[in-house]
Amino acid sequence: MLRSLNRPDILVVTLAAAGILMVTMGARQSLGLFIAPIETSTGLGIATISLALAIGQFTWGAIQPVAGAVADRYGPRTVLIGGLVILALGCAITPFMGTGFGLIVSLGLLSAMGSGAGSFSVLIGAAAQRLPIEARGSASGVINAGAPSASLFCPILQKLIQSIGWMGAMGRWL
Repeated sequence: MLRSLNRPDILVVTLAAAGILMVTMGARQSLGLFIAPIETSTGLGIATISLALAIGQFTWGAIQPVAGAVADRYGPRTVLIGGLVILALGCAITPFMGTGFGLIVSLGLLSAMGSGAGSFSVLIGAAAQRLPIEARGSASGVINAGAPSASLFCPILQKLIQSIGWMGAMGRWL
């Protein structure tokens, strides 16, 4: 099955897409580690923080077809770079958000939009354009494997939160 990925150029495209997906999904999947520290330091209730994260889930799903369409028109490089910048911006401003509205903007909109722009629709489409037909199926499987691999970020991020605090971890991990 993976024999179709034996050429270096095919392998580089596939592993790069899987790596990008691992980073964007890692940012998305590890947000639960920040709930208790945000609640403690800001005084915002669990319901307010959960609302921001729920809006983030919706935004992440809603932005993907839009990002895919923009990537078709302007190229995946622009969308991926823009998505990573927006994701990093959302994470960087989160420690400065002391209100529910601020968390909705930073985590619910910016971080989720950035993560969605660097997700499945753009990455698999970009890889498929650059790969021969016989390698696309195997490459899609390897790229999709980047998503569960993102859980590797959780123990690292938890250690960062414990050692430098949630604000430092949120601002430095991306």
